[in-house]
Amino acid sequence: MIVEAEPSTRHPETDAVAGSVSRGQVEERFAELMRCSARDVDISRPVLALLRADERVGRAFDRALEGTGVTAVQFNVLMELAADGGRLPLCDVAQRLLRSPANISALIDRMERDGLVRRIRGERDRRTVLAEISERGWASLGRAAPAVFDAERRILVALTADDRSRLTRLLDELAVEGPD
Repeated sequence: MIVEAEPSTRHPETDAVAGSVSRGQVEERFAELMRCSARDVDISRPVLALLRADERVGRAFDRALEGTGVTAVQFNVLMELAADGGRLPLCDVAQRLLRSPANISALIDRMERDGLVRRIRGERDRRTVLAEISERGWASLGRAAPAVFDAERRILVALTADDRSRLTRLLDELAVEGPD
């Protein structure tokens, strides 16, 4: 969990209680921890903002997808399949969704059980396993897509087109593989 270095409000219950460490001692200890950890608040704040935004977006998508029969990750799989001719090798699905092959295999198992996709063998190389969107998957995507795209608009309503372009560019720069 990431916290701000300068708490914005104090709650009356956080003041010193008889027998406990004083607020001043806690503040000194926290300040020392921040110094020893070489925390740069100007670095921490945008990271915290990203985490808060991610949480908000996730909640908005979860609400949008309620009643559609698919989860956010299932929606993303269906979108990838639909956008690429209706089928993709499982390794491509894993790569596009930044998931491990084992995680994708388990996800496709559930989606196949729910009738959203089916596994098929490659025509040229029978060793290749592809996920193919089913009619039920198309129907679920048809219910989910308008709700998700409406949620996207509501999330970014306060941003201008230029702001959205700048935000996309900055997030794309952060998404490039590099030292973690």
